[in-house]
Amino acid sequence: MNRSFDSYFGPPSQPINVAEFLQQANSELLSESFTNASWEQLTPEHRNAVEAEINESVVFQTSSQSLDQVWDNPVLSAHVRRQHESTVASVRDQADVPAPKGRKRKRDIAPEGSESTPEVLQLQEELDAVNLRCWGLTVESALCMRAAKNSDYNALDAPKKMGTGILHTLDHGDVGATRSSTPDSLRGHSPDVNSHPNAIISLTVYNRITYLPSCLTRSSQYAVLSTQTLADLLRVLPCASSNIPIEVLDAEGDVSGYNVTDQIGEHAGCLFCIEDLVYGDGRETADYAQKLIAHFHKLPEDKRPQIKTAPTSASETTFNALTLRTHQPYWILHQGNCEHFFVIDQIRHAPFRFNSIKSLNIIYRLPHASDPLSGYPLMLHLTPTVQDLCRACGKVPAVHSIVGDMRLGESPCLLCAPCWRMMGPPKNDEGVMVVPLVIPFVNH
Repeated sequence: MNRSFDSYFGPPSQPINVAEFLQQANSELLSESFTNASWEQLTPEHRNAVEAEINESVVFQTSSQSLDQVWDNPVLSAHVRRQHESTVASVRDQADVPAPKGRKRKRDIAPEGSESTPEVLQLQEELDAVNLRCWGLTVESALCMRAAKNSDYNALDAPKKMGTGILHTLDHGDVGATRSSTPDSLRGHSPDVNSHPNAIISLTVYNRITYLPSCLTRSSQYAVLSTQTLADLLRVLPCASSNIPIEVLDAEGDVSGYNVTDQIGEHAGCLFCIEDLVYGDGRETADYAQKLIAHFHKLPEDKRPQIKTAPTSASETTFNALTLRTHQPYWILHQGNCEHFFVIDQIRHAPFRFNSIKSLNIIYRLPHASDPLSGYPLMLHLTPTVQDLCRACGKVPAVHSIVGDMRLGESPCLLCAPCWRMMGPPKNDEGVMVVPLVIPFVNH
C-alpha cells in the first residue's frame, strides 16, 4: 500500500509557461510598487494579530543556537532524536497500532548523566517555551506513520554541483528595498529592469521498481535553471543503463568480454514526453521521437495516444520554452528501454523574495547566502543504492559477475575484487567470463 501511495501524483496545477511566468513576475512587482497589496488592505488590528502569530510560530526565535548547530552537536541531536522516538512510541501505544514489520530496533537509551548536562537542559527549556502546538503528534497521527524506506534517506550530505549552469542574480547595489509597514517576510525588493534572472525549477526523478513495475520510487532530486536544456537534465541522471560496459565480440559475433574503460554513455538516443509533445535526440537518422510516433501509428486509432513531435530536440529545448504543470509526471526514455519519470515540485523566481503571483500561485524568493551561484543542475537528493553483496565473504558489495567457473558452484556468481583475486585464475579459462558490474553513482 505504501508503494502505491508513492506512485500517485497530483492533482496537477494549471499549465505554467516558464517564460511568461518570469515576465509576469517582473511586471507585477513593478506595478505593485514592490509591496504586498493584500497586506496593505488589512486593518492595523489584523496586521498586529498576523505578526503576533508569525512571531509565535518561529521555532528557536530567541534560541541561543540555530537548528544546524543542534544537529551538528552529537549530544543535542541524540537528545532530540530520543525525545521524538519516545513520543512516537507513546502515540502508537495509545492508538493500539501494530508494531512495524521487520527486525525490532533497540531503543536508544541515554548514557547516565547525559540528560542533565547544562546544554541539554537549556535546549529542552527552549523547546518547551515554543508556543507552536500544531505540530504535536496526536493519536490520529498513528494512521500516517510508517517505517522509513530506502528512498527516504539521502546519500548526499550537501547539494552536489553536477553541471556548469550559473545563477544570474541581482547585486545588492542594484536592489532597493521599499520601506513600508509590510513585514520583512512579506516585503519585496525592487528589481533591475535590465536584468535577466533565472527561474529555479525543483524536480524529482522516479524510477520503476524492478519487482513492481506498476509502482515508482524516488531516485533523485534536482534544482535546474530555466536556461538549461532537457539534455542537461538527462546528462546528470544517475542511471545504470548509461554505465554498462561495451561488449567485445569475437570473429563469430559472440560476446567474448567487456571493455570496462568504454561505456554506453549518453549516445544511445533519448526522448522526453511533456504535455503531449515528444522531444527527441535530434539525430539525422530516425530519432527516438520519430520511432515512437511510428510505433503509435501501428495501434488502433481509438487506442492511439494523441501526441506530436516537438519542433526542437531535447538538446535544443530549454525549460524557458516549456509549459509545465507541477505534480504532473513526465516521461523520459533512453538507452533503448530505460524509463524515468520526473515531476516538477516547484518553480521559483530567483532574485525576489516572498511575493505571490495571484494568477499562478507560485512563490519566488531572493537567493539565500547558502545557495550556490554555479554548478547547476544541483543534485539535492540521491537515494542510496542497494548493492548485492559478495557471495563468498558476504561483507562487501560485489564488483564482478563470474560466468562459467566450475569452482564457484553457481553461474553467474557475484564476487568482490579481493575474493576473486584470492581465487586465482581458473585452470581451464575457456568459457569463463568476468563481467564487470555497473558501479553505482558515488558522491565524489
